[in-house]
Amino acid sequence: MEKGSVIDARYVAEKEEQGLVARALTVDYGEGPVLGPLDLDLPAKGIYTVLGPSGSGKSTLLRAAAGLLTGFGGSLSYSGRSMGRAKAAGADIRVGLVPQNYGLLPWQTAIANIRTALKISRPEEDRAQREANSLRWLELMGLSGLERRYPRALSGGQQQRVAIARAFAIRPDLLLLDEPFSALDAVTREGLQRLLMESWRQQPSTMLFVTHDVEEAILLGRKIVMLTASAGHPILIDNEMVFSLADEDKRDHDAFHEQTRYIRRIMREGRGSK
Repeated sequence: MEKGSVIDARYVAEKEEQGLVARALTVDYGEGPVLGPLDLDLPAKGIYTVLGPSGSGKSTLLRAAAGLLTGFGGSLSYSGRSMGRAKAAGADIRVGLVPQNYGLLPWQTAIANIRTALKISRPEEDRAQREANSLRWLELMGLSGLERRYPRALSGGQQQRVAIARAFAIRPDLLLLDEPFSALDAVTREGLQRLLMESWRQQPSTMLFVTHDVEEAILLGRKIVMLTASAGHPILIDNEMVFSLADEDKRDHDAFHEQTRYIRRIMREGRGSK
């Protein structure tokens, strides 16, 4: 792997479609900034994994993009359209969010959770279309036969699959995932990582995936966004060599192990080599 693979996160590839752009983005809860000021350019229809120490603003970045914050400094846009303000979130940009706690409505069945999301995000679709779309994504997630179960009757891994199915079903412009696999056992986690990649290939969107796991970041991300404790100067690491490998080959490839060592060194030193 080429050692000069770290680039400044403000760089925009001229020929790539504009995706998520942050300019001087700052979030302050009253005791000093918890994020930023941050500049970031992430071209559309790519998977970007986000790494960083506790307190670097990983989850806060997702909350801002999802419109869950009442206010922030600077600007946030997708495809040139302003986004992230609570009252404007979702007006022009379709956003899917998979939070750490899955975010399922406990009083609705698995399929009803997806239908409800579709009714809100895809009002142009009729009931039959929403039903077919919900069933399709549940089947893709290996949940056929569990459509009528309530979240309490599903395992943690099954609930996570419903949450991911719901997010993909709405066909979002921007898909935000906040450490979705952190509480799962290794086998379930690896299976869901593969499902996530397969689903994204069928329906590419711009995906921002927060994780604390270096290996997961390398397995899933086309590029890796490194947030530092200072939170103002992210580093964007090219991971195309690993990303382009077949899923079953990634963990055994030299490029994966080299990238793992490289990123751990950056995390220790707090900077990337140019």
